[in-house]
Amino acid sequence: MLWLLAITLAIDTSDVSFWVLIASAVIVVSAAAVGWLGWRAYQRKDQVWTAFLWSVPVAPVLLTLTVLGVTYL
Repeated sequence: MLWLLAITLAIDTSDVSFWVLIASAVIVVSAAAVGWLGWRAYQRKDQVWTAFLWSVPVAPVLLTLTVLGVTYL
């Protein structure tokens, strides 16, 4: 949901490329942090939290790559 809000706000501005990059950077950093938490859960052998934490950032990262591709290619 936050991804959709960030990209919508970024597209609504006059300087699209700058805000798309900012929103994308925040999303990628957040996804990396959640992935790191998933790795920590994996090391603790907590399979349920590992699966959940590793699946959370998949959709935002794929959508961010799509938006970056459409915006800059």
